[in-house]
Amino acid sequence: MELLLTVLVGITAGLLVMAVSPGVKQEEQVQERLGSYLKSRDQLDDEKERMRINPRQVLEKISRVFASYSYTQKLQYDLLQAGIPLKGEEFLTLWGGLAFVLPPLIWLLTFNLPLALLVLILGAVIPKLYLQGRMEGRRHKLNQQLGDALTVMANALRAGFSFQQAMDTVCRELPPPISEEFGIALREIHLGANLEDALLNMGTRAGSEDLDMVISAVLIQRQAGGNLAQILENIAGTIRERTRIKGEIKTLTAQGRISGLVIGFLPVGLLFALLIINPGYISTMLDTSLGCILLGIAFGSELLGAFIISRIVKIDY
Repeated sequence: MELLLTVLVGITAGLLVMAVSPGVKQEEQVQERLGSYLKSRDQLDDEKERMRINPRQVLEKISRVFASYSYTQKLQYDLLQAGIPLKGEEFLTLWGGLAFVLPPLIWLLTFNLPLALLVLILGAVIPKLYLQGRMEGRRHKLNQQLGDALTVMANALRAGFSFQQAMDTVCRELPPPISEEFGIALREIHLGANLEDALLNMGTRAGSEDLDMVISAVLIQRQAGGNLAQILENIAGTIRERTRIKGEIKTLTAQGRISGLVIGFLPVGLLFALLIINPGYISTMLDTSLGCILLGIAFGSELLGAFIISRIVKIDY
């Protein structure tokens, strides 16, 4: 009886093995086929990735030509002050492309020389104006936040925090750009720079006179001693008063500044509009020597008027 049970168990096991083995073999074949398919697909993806053109890499390769220029270093500081995440040579490459590559393309496509000249002037002027606008906007916002940052630091110092901990409080409590600047200074300190160098580097990056005043006060206090919390509170009050006066002056001189912009850009824009819409209407001014002389005198008068208005509305304080 036991022998019969053993034989039946063996036969049953053999039948189970015979039933399962084709499925296992089929699954192995499916896995092999899927593996080869996935492998070929990964290879195709890698080839596509290698063939794909990365604009950032192309820009970096082209911009290496301008990396050694002295103007590139100055432009790098301006980009840092503006908060634009580009290297100086990269911005210079884009600027050169807009000024010297786009106008010939416009002329080849349209054969409209006035339009190409207009694109040339806009490509040469707009990037610089955009950079200056970003710098002034970021600097103005930083100056607006500086009083609150000094108050936060003074309260942190009174609570027993160290100066670096007070800087970290500013990073956590206030929004950019003031938190970004203090965060970069803290990272420099953590990487081995001393506090004085980190603060001086922050002043160079920000380009703010108010922040330079704060840094000078902190450096003097570290050498001569004194109540740093009280010093920061006094500077915060001074900065808030300066900001209020700047706002009043900007409001009072807004009409003069707008007049200067209209006087400076309206005639030039009208000239290019006529050249594009109806070139024959203004061709007399360009084809005759008297017309060119009159245009030169008008252009010089425009520059003189814009300069005089800018000196009138610009108030040193």
